[in-house]
Amino acid sequence: MKLKKTALILAMTLVLGACGKGADADPVPAPEETQQVQDDTETVTPAEDETAPAVPATEPEPEPEPEPEPVEEEPLTFIEDMGTTTINGYTVKPVPDTDAFEFVLGMHGGINLGNAFDASDCTWVANELDYESAWCGAKTTYAYIDSLCNEGFNVIRIPVSWHNHVDANYNISQAWLARVTEIVDYCLGKDMYVIINIHHDTDKNYFYPDSAHLDKTLKYTEAIWTQLAEHFRDRGGKLIFECINEPRLRDTDLEWWFSSENDTVLDAYDALMQANQLFVDTVRASGGNNADRFLVVCGYCQMPSATTSANFSLPKDSAKNRIIVSVHSYRPYEFAGEVPGKTEFGEAAKKDNKQVFSSLYERFIANGIPVIIGEYGCIDKCNDADRLEYYRFMGECSALYSIPIIAWDNNEFNNTNAAVAETYGFIDRASGNVILRDIVDAMTASYKQ
Repeated sequence: MKLKKTALILAMTLVLGACGKGADADPVPAPEETQQVQDDTETVTPAEDETAPAVPATEPEPEPEPEPEPVEEEPLTFIEDMGTTTINGYTVKPVPDTDAFEFVLGMHGGINLGNAFDASDCTWVANELDYESAWCGAKTTYAYIDSLCNEGFNVIRIPVSWHNHVDANYNISQAWLARVTEIVDYCLGKDMYVIINIHHDTDKNYFYPDSAHLDKTLKYTEAIWTQLAEHFRDRGGKLIFECINEPRLRDTDLEWWFSSENDTVLDAYDALMQANQLFVDTVRASGGNNADRFLVVCGYCQMPSATTSANFSLPKDSAKNRIIVSVHSYRPYEFAGEVPGKTEFGEAAKKDNKQVFSSLYERFIANGIPVIIGEYGCIDKCNDADRLEYYRFMGECSALYSIPIIAWDNNEFNNTNAAVAETYGFIDRASGNVILRDIVDAMTASYKQ
């Protein structure tokens, strides 16, 4: 259906206040015209005293059915009048006028439930349900989810690691699945967009994207998503499945590095594309609301440059326009994640981040494919003003290019006078109290009712 311009402008205005091709399948070639080739040899007539051999009667072969003519895709139309950004008054880029973009543009403030269900290999934990608090120090409370909604967040990404909660045949623990389901259902009940995935399972025993481990990777992918798809098949459309988090050659020099000229990386990319396709096929085969549920896929290590490269392609899908591409962005890393690194978020850093949004827009959105930034953020280096400017700027870029962004929050806070690694917390996980008010307001102010 066509988007209503007013609804879109309102949705974009909400985003603005917070801050600051897939190639179509190659057409089926028309059947080649066949040519009758006549036999130029003479016809030999048997002699009178010779008896021609009997020729058994044969059924006439049925004529082959003609191949269907390729169906031409309708050309994309774009909503041109998307308004302007609130901080600098930039004209918002046009967006495709499709149901997929109507869905994605409803995604406003986004946050990750980081270091909770994605905690992995916690050998000191006796009860598997204690994994949830093993890294972040707190169980997820309804008060926390309520606080997110009150602050204007309507998207929650719930990373989940499964390999510590499966048996030898990859059957998921029912106790672990029940706890994940409890939080998923509570968020859906609050009318949030909810994303669940396979997270820290990149391991040679489970999911490892290379040809040497491909069989095991595909077996694990199919096993986990068969169970999750069946379990959640009747949940509403705001539940989104994401195939895998940051798929990469873990514990190698190529883990966080991409080159289209490196054979080892290209081998990994080929394995990942096969896993993405199996993920889509497995979810669709489960039926129910999964027949047209929105699904998220990514490129190598979810890196923007790897995903916008020619090596990435969308999986084929029986549902039309139901694939979302995701990348992660902690840029520039010396500011966003490195300790001590840099504390200033200046013009060069802004240019670097804006280029990420621009490249995603040109590669995907301009070709009708929705994109999200599934993780972004910068750690606390006691540089409050620069961090505030970072989150405002990312919000404005999100509005300018119509790319929803989901902040990483791991419930870790800096209580020192120096830079502390992995301090991405904003809101206390147990109480729901806002710890970094200015940053949360910068991300969500205009979403509040």
